[in-house]
Amino acid sequence: MNYYSNHPKLLVAVDSIIFGFNENEHDLKLLLLKRNFQPEEGNWSLMGGFVSTDENLDDAAKRIVKQLTGLNDVYMEQLYTFGDINRDSGGRIISVAYFSLIKINEHDSKLVKEHGASWVSLSQLPTLVFDHNEMVKKALRKLRIRARTQPIGFELLPEKFTIPQIQRLYEAIYQFPF
Repeated sequence: MNYYSNHPKLLVAVDSIIFGFNENEHDLKLLLLKRNFQPEEGNWSLMGGFVSTDENLDDAAKRIVKQLTGLNDVYMEQLYTFGDINRDSGGRIISVAYFSLIKINEHDSKLVKEHGASWVSLSQLPTLVFDHNEMVKKALRKLRIRARTQPIGFELLPEKFTIPQIQRLYEAIYQFPF
C-alpha cells in the first residue's frame, strides 16, 4: 500500500565538504570539482550526488566521494540539511551536507586529479554553485568550534609534533595568525 502517494516527491542529495591539510604547505584546502554536466556545467562544486532508493545517507556520501575523487575510507560527519526551495536551479532538491578534515598527503593526489578533483586553498576559494559557499561557511564554523572544544587535528600531524606544527594547523583552521 502506498500511504504517501498524495504527497509531492522530492530529490535528496548529499554534498561533501572535504577540508584538507598538508603540513608542508600550512594551508587549509577544500576539495572541489568543475561540474561536467548541467545545470551549472563548468562551474566549481563540492562533491555531491543523489541518494539511491536502496542506500542510507552515510553510504551515499561515501559512494559519491569515492566515485568523484577516488578517495576511500574518508571519515565524514553529517553537518546540516539544506532545503531552501530555490537552492538548486535543476529542481526541488534537499541536500544533506557532510564535512571532514583529512591529511592531504596520506591520500593519492594523482588519483584525485584523475577524477577531475582539485585541492583549492580556502584563501582562494572561487564562487561555488548553488548554496555550496554557504555549506563551506557552516562547515568551517563547525570545524572551528570543534577545534576549540576537542583535540581535532592531531591525526593530521606526526605522532610527535612541535608547538609550531600545531600552531600552523590551528592557524590554517582559523585562517588567522596566532
